[in-house]
Amino acid sequence: MTHVFYRSPSRSYPMVSHASGVYLWDTEGKRYLDGSSGALVVNVGHGRTEVVQAMAQQAQRVAFAHTMRFTSQAQERLGALLAERLEPERYYTYLVSGGSEATETAIKLARQYHLERGDERRTKIMSRWASYHGNTLGALAASGHLARRRPYSPLFAHQTFVHFDVPVAQAHAGPCSCLDSVQARIQQEDPRSIAALIIEVVGGSALSGFVPHAGYLKGLEDICRQHGILLIVDEVMTGMGRTGSWWAHTTEGLRPDLMTLAKGLSSGYSPLGAVVAHETVWRTVAEGTGSFAHGFTYGGNPVSAAAANAVIEIMEQEHLVANAKAQGERLHQGLLALAAQSPLISQVRGRGLMQGVVLQSLPGEPGTVATRLGQDAFSHGLIVYPGSGSPDRLDGDHLLIGPPLSIRPHEVDELLEGFAASVQRVAQTLGMS
Repeated sequence: MTHVFYRSPSRSYPMVSHASGVYLWDTEGKRYLDGSSGALVVNVGHGRTEVVQAMAQQAQRVAFAHTMRFTSQAQERLGALLAERLEPERYYTYLVSGGSEATETAIKLARQYHLERGDERRTKIMSRWASYHGNTLGALAASGHLARRRPYSPLFAHQTFVHFDVPVAQAHAGPCSCLDSVQARIQQEDPRSIAALIIEVVGGSALSGFVPHAGYLKGLEDICRQHGILLIVDEVMTGMGRTGSWWAHTTEGLRPDLMTLAKGLSSGYSPLGAVVAHETVWRTVAEGTGSFAHGFTYGGNPVSAAAANAVIEIMEQEHLVANAKAQGERLHQGLLALAAQSPLISQVRGRGLMQGVVLQSLPGEPGTVATRLGQDAFSHGLIVYPGSGSPDRLDGDHLLIGPPLSIRPHEVDELLEGFAASVQRVAQTLGMS
């Protein structure tokens, strides 16, 4: 009998025993290939003793010191390492404990930035439908993930969080019409009332692997600059090398005012998130009231920061960002080949080791195919990440495949073989083969 309140209390879960590289084992001895890095978290792979040792050494010195009173060498080093990878722009890091906290922090920092400038009118946060920015109330209200929003929608401040439509990707058309609709939405709300716009560069759990067409994201940035709206780039999933570059936004030529990080930042070895603020935002607060009216108890935790420092060192030494790009292409091509053979798959999309697979849906049963495919793969020792949500704002069928950035070519091939077998089994069961 358990006394744990599980995410799905009606389910039974295998007991995880240990993990190494891209694999986990349960206590029955079954091995699982972690084709989703947990939830696109474990970027450097499982069982890295270097990270564990760095955490233990930090904990022996000091495990906790409240940031109202102290900083730490681990926190200072992490800020410097992130700043180096964001040059030539100057950025400052505010540490929290996860992605949802990072979104909440970015929203409040955007509000305070405008207050420091004497602009009290800016109270609204804009985001895209079919997006996901976290599960706390503010982060969920900012998200456009209908399946996750639905139970809690009555609790949201709907006048504060406003949304615009997902861009329609058309090979023959540019981004202008989609950007025009965003402009119209901004005008409808009054641009002087909007504090920030938050966007994912590559779609996560709400729109697996979706990449807007060329010029769209840069166009959104231009619109923000035109109206004095801060641009928040959500790199919780895409950051730390996941898409084949340190930051997904650099591929689009963006210069975010604020950036949210988590997941791969500590590779799951310790709860950690961050908001990285451009110098303009930092200086406005520093030279204004001089204090950010916000904080979490475990923000800036030295043990978590030490984990992140070790993760970055591993990524550099083992060239994992370049490996994400190379193995991501291998994975992408393998998925395209599978899609050409299976009517169950309608689209493959994504960047690096963040690949989305869009599936055919059952009439009247949205989300069912992705769920069944995820369950079948898991029962056969492969972990993938089913998602939900689609451009028409309904629950869609798609999933993410995002193994650790340390994955090797033969492990990519093993992943593809296992996924192809699951696709075939599910297609036969549904009569789609």
